[in-house]
Amino acid sequence: MSEEEKTEKNEEEEGEEEEKEKMKREIVSKIMEELGLKGVSKRRLLEKLVEKFNYDEGKVRWTAKRAFITYRYAKMHEKEKE
Repeated sequence: MSEEEKTEKNEEEEGEEEEKEKMKREIVSKIMEELGLKGVSKRRLLEKLVEKFNYDEGKVRWTAKRAFITYRYAKMHEKEKE
């Protein structure tokens, strides 16, 4: 494989990576807006879910809803015990 072919292949891979990052940011922003979420830790969680579910927005949204409902429920019961 020549140097030109290697360079072209690397450029294509970089382009794909940039496109995936852009898609990830769009999905995360959309879900955060829909669910009314704020904060960096929630954004990081959603980014990990996007990667885990292979950029499937529906699965990420469903999992995020379940996770945050569970979190809020636990927080509510924690306050009641105090």
